Amino acid sequence: MDWVKKVGLFIAGLGLSGVIGLISSILLLYVLVDASIAGADDAVWLFLCAAVGVIVGGICFYIVLWASRGRSAVR
Repeated sequence: MDWVKKVGLFIAGLGLSGVIGLISSILLLYVLVDASIAGADDAVWLFLCAAVGVIVGGICFYIVLWASRGRSAVR
């Protein structure tokens, strides 16, 4: 049962961090629309949005796995 719990938490962490990374990437894309209207290269901004989404998603994934360790402060 312990293995199933670990796999479930891993999949939940991937899903949650993926959604948060996607949302942050979309928000950054909306913020950077003004720069692309001003004449910036579109591909650079899309790569930047993807990179920020992956970084934020990775941080959230690490936080989910860290929080699911199950150690209690009160014993």
